[in-house]
Amino acid sequence: MKRAIHPIKADMMRLHRIFPAQFGLALMLTFGLLFGIFLKNGTTLLAFGYGVCGEDIGFLWNAIDPSAPDESLARSAFAGTSLFVPLIVCLVLLQEHGYKEGHRISSARGLNRFYGALAHAFSSALIIGAAYSALCLLLFAIAIIRGGHNYSHNILTVFLPAMIVNAVLVISVALETVTIYRITGSAVLSGAVVIVGFVMSLTLYGAFLQAPIPSLRWIFLLPGPYLGVGCALGYSDMGQLTLLGYGVAASCLSVLIYALVSFRAGGVFNGSSD
Repeated sequence: MKRAIHPIKADMMRLHRIFPAQFGLALMLTFGLLFGIFLKNGTTLLAFGYGVCGEDIGFLWNAIDPSAPDESLARSAFAGTSLFVPLIVCLVLLQEHGYKEGHRISSARGLNRFYGALAHAFSSALIIGAAYSALCLLLFAIAIIRGGHNYSHNILTVFLPAMIVNAVLVISVALETVTIYRITGSAVLSGAVVIVGFVMSLTLYGAFLQAPIPSLRWIFLLPGPYLGVGCALGYSDMGQLTLLGYGVAASCLSVLIYALVSFRAGGVFNGSSD
């Protein structure tokens, strides 16, 4: 595995010079800035459940619960996550197209195909995780300023663990996307599957909260419910360890499948026509 460490670092440096990576980070931060500036305080983007903050799945912007102001500000930082999932999916697919040249360089240096696929997957995960974390930090700062609150240690103790958990979940979404892309070779199909699956599982989770139906348990195989709970800080339904466990498990499984398919196919794909 030592031979894979250097290619991962090398791929990261190459990714920073690739248009999609630079463009993606700038685009996410721009969207986050516009989101934080123009959205009105108290706006509810999506909500369903019990109608109680911390127990329902709601994406609320700067709606302060007097009994839990720190949690309210932290929740505001993740309000746009559901809206940014399609953007994240598109960006990770664009990044995969940029790996073609990087794979040629790694192969010329004698890198094993399996290790090369791991390097590409880890690079993509780190780029998306860093971009999402930067986006959340920006929205968190705007929420504090617009809410008229001062920085405190208590706010950070709520926000930082939640940001880490949600970043892992977002990474799992990105890795699931590239894995499906690697299998199907179609950017349109893989993007549609992930986005539709995310929206459907998140929406059905709201119905599941009202009336648990055994036939809906398949939604827990998808990231929607977990990311919804993580963004709403609804830990009364699922704890942070459960969310983190799903994110890590889904990411590891996706990376393994991605690497195995890449190895059997003879390396990183050449890209699709769509």
